[in-house]
Amino acid sequence: MVRGFLSSNIAGGRRRPAMRVSFIILLTVMFMASCQNNNPVTPPPEIKPPVGAKSIAVVMAAADYSSANFEIISANDYTTVSANLINGLHTDLAVRAFGADVYILERFLKDNIIKYSTANMAPAYQENLGIGLNIQDFAIASESKAYISSHEDSDLIIFNPSAGKRVSTIDLSRFAAYAGTDSAEAQPFIGQLALHGNYLYAACQRLKIEQGPWGPAPAPGDTSLILVIDTETDAVVREIRLNKKNPVAMSIHGDRMLVASPGDWFDPATGGIEVIDLASNQNLGVKVEGITLNVIFVSANRAYMAEMSADWTTGIIPFDPSTGTKGSKITGIEDGSGGMAHDGEKLYAGDRGFGSAGVAVINTSTDAIEQKIPTSMPPAGLAIISAD
Repeated sequence: MVRGFLSSNIAGGRRRPAMRVSFIILLTVMFMASCQNNNPVTPPPEIKPPVGAKSIAVVMAAADYSSANFEIISANDYTTVSANLINGLHTDLAVRAFGADVYILERFLKDNIIKYSTANMAPAYQENLGIGLNIQDFAIASESKAYISSHEDSDLIIFNPSAGKRVSTIDLSRFAAYAGTDSAEAQPFIGQLALHGNYLYAACQRLKIEQGPWGPAPAPGDTSLILVIDTETDAVVREIRLNKKNPVAMSIHGDRMLVASPGDWFDPATGGIEVIDLASNQNLGVKVEGITLNVIFVSANRAYMAEMSADWTTGIIPFDPSTGTKGSKITGIEDGSGGMAHDGEKLYAGDRGFGSAGVAVINTSTDAIEQKIPTSMPPAGLAIISAD
């Protein structure tokens, strides 16, 4: 149980680590919540639809991870909010959007994918993908084809998002840490996914299981890879070696991709952001050092990262991906671990800070927070919905 939790939340980089005692309390609360949360998701009555073609999907988890929910905020005026859209969500979750549809992943201990239709303002389906997979990410190539990664299985799942059904798998077991040796791990720990043209990019963390103070837990191990998969043949056509370990986020602009890795979480020198040339699938090197948990690529010379500092707080920091020059941490965000999204104009950052929970709307020209949208629970992930 500990192993699955750690691989989803520490290796996956969704939440910052807590102090040891707090971590045990958090683990216990999440386990109890997950064991009690077995009912199918249902929408509450009298839901008003969001206004406008562009909206922000926000998945939320309580500060103690005892409950979770989902809401939609209109990006037209930021005041029209459809709150409490799905009762009974699991507390380890991620959100993705494709057109007007939202996909919510219930991860460790659940392994469900929920499709939410904004046209009907109701769940279209909830599909269980298996047992003990610890699903991580979801990337949609078309209306009939998507990919789902997991930490506790060597197969990348091919999924039909329209039908809500698992179609087939891609065996990635040969990429597990130390494969072919006596130290080989059972799975490669595939995390984040990104699509560009006819290729899927899959972050292969290649963690190793070590005995920790509370039992076996994953830690940075073998050289991390970005696997390049042809979406027409579903074959791995290239492996891109990373300089940093434990990749947890990828973001694409033009023919460049930024990859963020926290490393081993306790030494900033082991983490950072690397640039991948997608035209040649070559690693152009490390641009930024630090314990980086997330990254958003805005333009050729503008990007934002979520960086964890020595006091365990997560700040949102602008930087120039062409030079690696870092700007000042954006003021007004107490804990920026609640996700980031970019709609082509504004940057949105989820603040999980005590008393400041909400979505910050950031002007990418000035790095100023234009306004803060309160949410009913602290954000845990963001996605942009486009009905156009």
